[in-house]
Amino acid sequence: MRYQQRKMSRGEYEEFLQVAAGHVKAGLVLKNATYLDVFTNKFRQGDIAISHGSFAGIGEYQGEKEIDMTGKTVVPGFIDAHIHIESTTVVPAIFAKEALKHGTTAILTDPHEIANVMGVDGVKYMLEASEGLPMDILFMLPSCVPSCKFDEPGAQILAEDMEPFYEDERVYGIAELMDVNGVVTRRKDVLDKTFSAIQNDKMIDGHAPMIEGTQLMSYIAAGVLSDHECTTFDEAIEKMGVGIWIMIREGTAGKNLESLIGLCKEPYSSRSMFCTDDMHINDIMSEGHIDNIVRKAIKLGVDPVVAYKMASYSAGTYFGLRDRGAISPGFLADFIVVNDVNTVDIDGVYKSGIELTDEYLDNNCKSNISKELIDKSHNTFNMPVVTTGMLKSNDELPILGLVNEQLYTTREGLASKIDVEQDILKAVVVERHKNTGHIGMGFIKGYGLKKGAIATSVAHDAHNIIAIGASEEEIAQAINELKNIGGGMIVYADGEVKASYALPVAGLMSETDALSAKTALENVNKTAYEFGVNRGIDPFMTLSFTALPVIPELRITTHGVVDVPAWRLFK
Repeated sequence: MRYQQRKMSRGEYEEFLQVAAGHVKAGLVLKNATYLDVFTNKFRQGDIAISHGSFAGIGEYQGEKEIDMTGKTVVPGFIDAHIHIESTTVVPAIFAKEALKHGTTAILTDPHEIANVMGVDGVKYMLEASEGLPMDILFMLPSCVPSCKFDEPGAQILAEDMEPFYEDERVYGIAELMDVNGVVTRRKDVLDKTFSAIQNDKMIDGHAPMIEGTQLMSYIAAGVLSDHECTTFDEAIEKMGVGIWIMIREGTAGKNLESLIGLCKEPYSSRSMFCTDDMHINDIMSEGHIDNIVRKAIKLGVDPVVAYKMASYSAGTYFGLRDRGAISPGFLADFIVVNDVNTVDIDGVYKSGIELTDEYLDNNCKSNISKELIDKSHNTFNMPVVTTGMLKSNDELPILGLVNEQLYTTREGLASKIDVEQDILKAVVVERHKNTGHIGMGFIKGYGLKKGAIATSVAHDAHNIIAIGASEEEIAQAINELKNIGGGMIVYADGEVKASYALPVAGLMSETDALSAKTALENVNKTAYEFGVNRGIDPFMTLSFTALPVIPELRITTHGVVDVPAWRLFK
């Protein structure tokens, strides 16, 4: 029995069947609708009857309320297959309100950002903060806190910590299994998690950039079902050929749609879906969410039927969401009305048959979080004042090369000092959770900053402070100013803060309204670009990923530069 029908009383269930049979008027009928049939890949016509929050039938129907859909097209609500809400920089209620306007009615979220800061309390915070919102916010539990042995987060989550969450009906499995080395070498703590997930009949999502051959076989054999880190068509086909579902990512920094566009046709599209992974709120508001990926795909020549299906039914099928992602009797009435299928011009969004007007969203996008978790989330900095001397080093250190619109880095040799003219900047990662005093250093090329420093407490995945600058003095000042505002993003130059965006919730999220968040984000980005940052990258999102030691080639952590393919610290 499908999820929504389980929630019906016996009387409601029988009435629902009478509506489907045409014996009783539906609560709502979309008259003369053109709609997407995801089962035979066609646009069809008919009246769509909706009762008790679900589609009851398609054909000729009468309703208590009828809406003429002539000239419009009805498509299933979009599903984001993999997202970290924290990366939007706003709390769940604010994110949901904006993403719903763009047709995203369900997401599978991984709260590993806040979990790296607060541990299981971070997971509890996100579950509470998303409860009761008019979006299906479903969870994949953080599988790697820390992401690997080189990371230094504020907490650790073990298999036994995850077990109690499996009883929550919104928890579907464990999220991106980033510690590929831990899987391949059969490390006990990693296999404890994968085996537990399998025994609890839960899914395991993957994260395996550039993994191939026997390493890939061993990784998949552990129970991994998907991957969202493919950057080339050949990589995706190798993984798909051994059973992996591919999530095509198009976020703020990682943009893989164009290179993977070959997947957007059969036989590949039925095992491919869309995700945003990490996307700032200003980009959602300005460009769109999953609707933006559909729009881009169609512009790149993808059949609209395929694009819309990949944005809905494919993810629903993968995750076993038996009542989401299609317009069919028994499926949830989550749908989008579009004026033009090619431009994804949205006329209206409905969740369980209810139109999501601005007034409805204002009244229903609110969170109820316990005071204890609010207090914990606003007290996550435990570190000393950083001095210039702490950041000095005469050692030759690796240079990480940035690649426009990608998350992987290249090897650009060694350097012992900053050289702004050659675009060689100092980058440091400072531990902020447990006052260990650990500071890792390296150099970055391709960032473009000409003066000053930039710092952020959004530094995947441990979320220590990462900072980059044209001098150690300015880097130190930027870090200290960032601590003073409780975390967030800062641009510092000429002895003062030029722009900042405070993120008081775990140093990751703002509780302000979406427009204020968008304005603040745009301001720090604009200021960063004015000081020379390469416009082919996102000043903060791209920088934050240079601290994540599970994406090749090189990364910087609190322990120093990590050579990811060699799986060792640089000595």
